[in-house]
Amino acid sequence: MHEALALEPGTIERYAATPGVLRALTAGLPAAVVEAPGPEGWSPKDVVAHLTSIQRTANIRRVTMMLEADDPLIPGIDEAEVLESSGQRQRRLPALLDQFERERAEGVALLRRLTADELARTGRHSVAGALTIADVVHHIAYHDLLHVGQIAALLAAAVEQRRGAMRIF
Repeated sequence: MHEALALEPGTIERYAATPGVLRALTAGLPAAVVEAPGPEGWSPKDVVAHLTSIQRTANIRRVTMMLEADDPLIPGIDEAEVLESSGQRQRRLPALLDQFERERAEGVALLRRLTADELARTGRHSVAGALTIADVVHHIAYHDLLHVGQIAALLAAAVEQRRGAMRIF
């Protein structure tokens, strides 16, 4: 039996909130704004497509692999390849958000059922090495927050130059 683990308070709530936060950030914006790529080459819509493309193929898959087998090998994925092969980038943002919200709700339900002993179950990631389900859950919440920040920065950049004299602040 593994040593029982607990999640950082609010981790699952952050994970659960991401689809709504992304919907709120992009609500009512024209396609030209949400599809405009930033310096890294991704638009806000591309970021949502990325999050949608890895929800089941990486995030939940890693957890279920560790629940179903003792210390399984967790293969690394090429996130850019997963995004491109998923076809998600070609979809409209509202459809992406709807799918992400549905699939994330399924993931939240799974995570909320996990016991402390299950959070302590281990796997061996092909790149990162030894990890627990709790590590994966914390990583997903962290990854979400990075991408929420990325989308906020992309949307802010679109209006930053138009602040006139207020740019001194």
